[in-house]
Amino acid sequence: MWRERFHVRGVGGGMAIAILVMVVCALAACGGPNAPNATTLLKNAQTKFNSTKTLHFVMTVEHAGKPPTGGYSVTSATGDVERPDKVSASAVVDAGFASTTINLVIIGSNEWYTNPLTGNFEQTTQFSSFLTVFDPQNGIGGLLTALKNPSQPQDGSANGQACWKVSGQLSQQDLKPLFGTNVIGEPKQTTFCIGKSDNQVYSIAFTGQMLTGDTSATVRTFYLSKFDQPVSIQSPLD
Repeated sequence: MWRERFHVRGVGGGMAIAILVMVVCALAACGGPNAPNATTLLKNAQTKFNSTKTLHFVMTVEHAGKPPTGGYSVTSATGDVERPDKVSASAVVDAGFASTTINLVIIGSNEWYTNPLTGNFEQTTQFSSFLTVFDPQNGIGGLLTALKNPSQPQDGSANGQACWKVSGQLSQQDLKPLFGTNVIGEPKQTTFCIGKSDNQVYSIAFTGQMLTGDTSATVRTFYLSKFDQPVSIQSPLD
């Protein structure tokens, strides 16, 4: 049927196939002739991310499931990272029976959070994964080149920046350094959005059941911005 229509218009079979390929590619959001090689793109993004000294992040969770029995889940967070080992953030924590907002500061091996009952900072050991997420080797930096079966880069955007979107799969072993024993599965898909002009990682989205309490529809996204802008993170008890 396609061939008959093209012949009626004076287009040969070879040209008809070429046009059909372009139409299919457009419908599938192909990256086009200017799209970079996925492996090279991810490696360059890793180099850029690992050399970044400070950044701002926003984490969102869509279709969050129930938190683990007797535990909690972080359903949103926003904050700053100062490498090598400082994080300051505000997070919404769901304990199942109630949600509350806490402030968090991590400096090296020391962690403080605001007690929901008193509002005062207290020392804790519950939130070290926030620091690990941004670690060059075990965090996002390592995940970039651990991505399996990366897709052809496609046009996308994040934080108002034009970027290349690359999707693939990560194993539980890849994710455990970031999220610890809460990792119970492998996300159906992990998608990086990498800046076209600067190779910066502007977003990472994990889709599917990954942590305790997640569902198959859960989407956990980290949006990154304000790279190498001044940040000062101090102990809240100073």
